[in-house]
Amino acid sequence: MATISKTELFRARIDRGRKARTEKILKRYGLTPGEAVNVFLAKVEEVGGIPFDLRPTETSEFLDNPEFKQHLARMKAGKVRYTDAKEIPVDAATQKKIAAITTVWKRVKK
Repeated sequence: MATISKTELFRARIDRGRKARTEKILKRYGLTPGEAVNVFLAKVEEVGGIPFDLRPTETSEFLDNPEFKQHLARMKAGKVRYTDAKEIPVDAATQKKIAAITTVWKRVKK
């Protein structure tokens, strides 16, 4: 005889736009929003807290840079392609952060 797991209905109010955007992302992973919530809650239980850092990241800092935003828009339009973070037209401090993120990303991709 099969065992039936005990579940509860979980409801939450979220911004309509956020729901649409995240559903599109989750679909790429083959997940429904409900499954994603279950994954998140399993990780909370596993680590005994929030499973990620809630502080603003360096990424969010340079994404606020107007020059970088302009560059991203040009990239999305197919007007710019680059292979090295040094080619991105931003100030030196932002360039250093981009280089650090690029280095980490290259390690993650391996």
